[in-house]
Amino acid sequence: MTELAERLAPESALAEDDFSDLRRAAQRALMQHGFPNLKTEAWKYTPIRLLEKRDFQPQAASASAAPDLPFAADYLHFDNGLLNEADLDLPAGVTLSPASRADLAAVSYGGREDAFAWLNLARFDQAWKLRIDTELERPLVLAFTTASDFAAAVHPRLLIELGANARAELIEVHRYAGEGLINTVCDIELDAAAVLNHVMARGGGETVRVCRTRVDVRRDAEYRAAVVDTGARLARQDLSVFLTEAGARGEIDGTVVLDSRQHVDYHTAIDHCTGQTHSRENFRLLAGGTGVGVFNGRIHIHADSDDSHSDLNTASLLLSDSARINVKPELEIYSEDVTASHGATIGQLDDDALFYLRSRGLPAKEANALLKYGFAAAPLEGLYNAAIRGWVLERLQSAL
Repeated sequence: MTELAERLAPESALAEDDFSDLRRAAQRALMQHGFPNLKTEAWKYTPIRLLEKRDFQPQAASASAAPDLPFAADYLHFDNGLLNEADLDLPAGVTLSPASRADLAAVSYGGREDAFAWLNLARFDQAWKLRIDTELERPLVLAFTTASDFAAAVHPRLLIELGANARAELIEVHRYAGEGLINTVCDIELDAAAVLNHVMARGGGETVRVCRTRVDVRRDAEYRAAVVDTGARLARQDLSVFLTEAGARGEIDGTVVLDSRQHVDYHTAIDHCTGQTHSRENFRLLAGGTGVGVFNGRIHIHADSDDSHSDLNTASLLLSDSARINVKPELEIYSEDVTASHGATIGQLDDDALFYLRSRGLPAKEANALLKYGFAAAPLEGLYNAAIRGWVLERLQSAL
């Protein structure tokens, strides 16, 4: 992994700018810890040896097009990792500006398990701050796309702030081609009574995708995440939600569908940092062919966080004898007056249910597809916006 660090983060390529001291510190941390391996607990099911076989190019590829979604929305398009500023047209109450050194100076990461976060801090091209101070009338789309000849390693970085009482629907769409690396860091802050519905639609291609998202939720604010992931050659998502003040609420719903030569790893964490906070999580994985799925969901209720409530549920379907799914739900509780529960199941399609559908005249293929869709769609049917819900479920149905 030392060779990989030297290829992805050569000392001579460090940018000289207002962030130079932060970049150098991140570079030292990356070289000190190195990239995760099979002995790194948080990465033991997700080897990154594929990156060692890639020949990354110093420049990005030809232009890629933003996705055309079937509902009205405002767009920020990151083309091959770089924001397309030419087509930017944001609604009133939304501002976009370069992030300052102060915005990034407070970040802190751990050791080897956070190597890609250190890499992003050392190598990002431009960090952006997106500020929302109103209730948006239509969704805001963050589109991340790459072209078919993409073979670079790029590191988008974004800070999103919702002011007090702001409300927004954020649609994060990832569509990748080529064989490069997209290493994204996104920090989200919700001020008092803000509400963010965050849809993450990802999938496809040979591009290696690494995403790290941190959400800080303050008094009476609500963060709701909905994930639909249709697989990738290699993908990792770390999603951490911190409920920092009373009344804060965090919810995560997600479905991942995998097939052969795909490996997707989701690590989620919800921290109840104080009392009178609420969380809920429902996550499902379906793996066919030789696909490998990983889910690690963690609920951490800190000391002096009485009257906190959490529920974590994960269920998985193995659709072939060669597929693998590794699931680990965690509850870590240091307060007594709380309610917390978790459940995890892994199985195959129910033969009795298949027989029932066949006995009602459905062909085997249709009966199989109907059961898979019903299982996969359950976490996503609660999306608040009907148009977005229809689009998400259509993506899911196409993947199945």
